[in-house]
Amino acid sequence: MKKMKKLSVFVCLFTAAVLSACVTRGGAGEPSLDEAIEQSAAAIADKLPAGTRVAVVAFESPHGNLSGYIMDEIAGALVDGNLEVADRNNLEYVYQELGFQMSGDMDDESAQSIGKFLGARYVVTGQLVDTGGRYRYRLNGINVETAIHESSTRLDVRNDRRFQEMIAALQKAAPVVRTASYGGASGPKTAGTFLDRGIGFASRGEYDLAIADFTEALKLDPDLQAAWMLRGRALYASVSKVTEVNANFSAVDTTNTEGAVVSDEKKVVCDRVIADFTQAIRLAPDYAKAYMERGRAYAEKGDNDRTIADYTQAIRLDPNDVAAYVNRGNAYRAKGDYDWAIADYTQAIRLNPNFAVA
Repeated sequence: MKKMKKLSVFVCLFTAAVLSACVTRGGAGEPSLDEAIEQSAAAIADKLPAGTRVAVVAFESPHGNLSGYIMDEIAGALVDGNLEVADRNNLEYVYQELGFQMSGDMDDESAQSIGKFLGARYVVTGQLVDTGGRYRYRLNGINVETAIHESSTRLDVRNDRRFQEMIAALQKAAPVVRTASYGGASGPKTAGTFLDRGIGFASRGEYDLAIADFTEALKLDPDLQAAWMLRGRALYASVSKVTEVNANFSAVDTTNTEGAVVSDEKKVVCDRVIADFTQAIRLAPDYAKAYMERGRAYAEKGDNDRTIADYTQAIRLDPNDVAAYVNRGNAYRAKGDYDWAIADYTQAIRLNPNFAVA
């Protein structure tokens, strides 16, 4: 009897060891990547009221196409969980707007900034890390207002033949060109989806439609900073000769109107532009780009003192912005303060010796 008990214990220990080894090497005990995504998205959806706006802002993996695939799958799973997901196509706009690098590696503070800018209440970041033949999947859900990690998933995913074939295929695939989605056939219903569609219109130069969508977004969420910024930018573009539009409407370049007579219509529109950027500054007082663009509108109206004040604040926040020195120099020159103008142009040249305008 004692021998039988010892044999039974040995068998149990041996079986446990075998099962543990199978899990370690990617056995049946580990979820597939798709299963891990579904589980982690379900954990987030369970914590949030239906309709909550979520932004999947970053995912780090061995290569870009794999990261993109995982982000799209997470977004789809969250939508299936009755959440509203910010259009990932417009993340490029936010990265450029806020001066972030397009990278899967992102700290919590930067993720919060992106979420707030997009009107999301919740942001999602994650990683898929090769730990030497095993892949560790991590997904974090962060409350934008409190900065608390309210959801965290940690799983080893099954490193089987199917997984390796998928990685190989994604590595060879060309980057996917995305188009924004606008909330279905019935059109946008929330501030976030109006914002998403407005960015698409503005990027194509359809400024009146963009302004209408940003206005609807602000009716639904008056604290949506991106909508104030973008409506101000679209208003300015609508009465200017636009020479270039940056990706996802992160900036617009216009023909220099220095010395030209500004029409009464443009002055009226510039008042609206100034009002919008003033609201954006109220929501984010340390946002240099808002001062830059409001200063441009003041310059169009010939208000050199306010122009100088805004560019001075922009320079305080970003001392290496060459354009801010040149634009402030132009305002000093318009006032006849040539020594101050020369000083600003000189600083611009020091920062960028190849900037011919300076």
